[in-house]
Amino acid sequence: AMKVAVLLLGSAAAAGATQFWVDAEGSRCISEDLPHKALFAGDYSIDPADDFEGRVQVLGPMDNVLFERTTGDPHHFAVTVQVTGMHKVCFFNSGAMKRRVVITVRKGVEVDDHSSIARKDQVEQIEKQLDKMRDMAMQIKEEMIYMRGREEEMRDTNESTNTRVLWFNVMTLTILVGMGLWQIYYLKRYFQMKKLI
Repeated sequence: AMKVAVLLLGSAAAAGATQFWVDAEGSRCISEDLPHKALFAGDYSIDPADDFEGRVQVLGPMDNVLFERTTGDPHHFAVTVQVTGMHKVCFFNSGAMKRRVVITVRKGVEVDDHSSIARKDQVEQIEKQLDKMRDMAMQIKEEMIYMRGREEEMRDTNESTNTRVLWFNVMTLTILVGMGLWQIYYLKRYFQMKKLI
């Protein structure tokens, strides 16, 4: 199981960069008490970022995930607090290498551009919706291709069946005509032998 370490940030420390190490197969969190509707943002980097195995999460007071990413590249997060309480930014290191984390967090009035934060949240939501719509479009496309294939199979089957029915009818009619002619010939011969005609 991963070892979890939590750092409590004061309002003064929150404005500056914080550095710490996350042990291999371990995790570390920084914690901040935030009021309802406050903006909570931050920039972080993980060194070395190459082959980073793990995830970064922003957790609410009930450990509900408000933000998550699984890459070690430098990144930014921004969330709007929904419930008053202690929020955490956690770094989970699943790899075998120790990682250094540098993070700068801001809250409320410390956030420089509120509209930018809102836009970033909206962009992430739009990206998720676009991904869902793309998946739905792909499913619809696959369904249409399947239905078209089934339609072609049914059409080929119907054409084959119609051809077989036609030949069967022709053969049946030929046999009936042949039997009728043979019966006429047989009866004629029979009557001739009996000297009835």
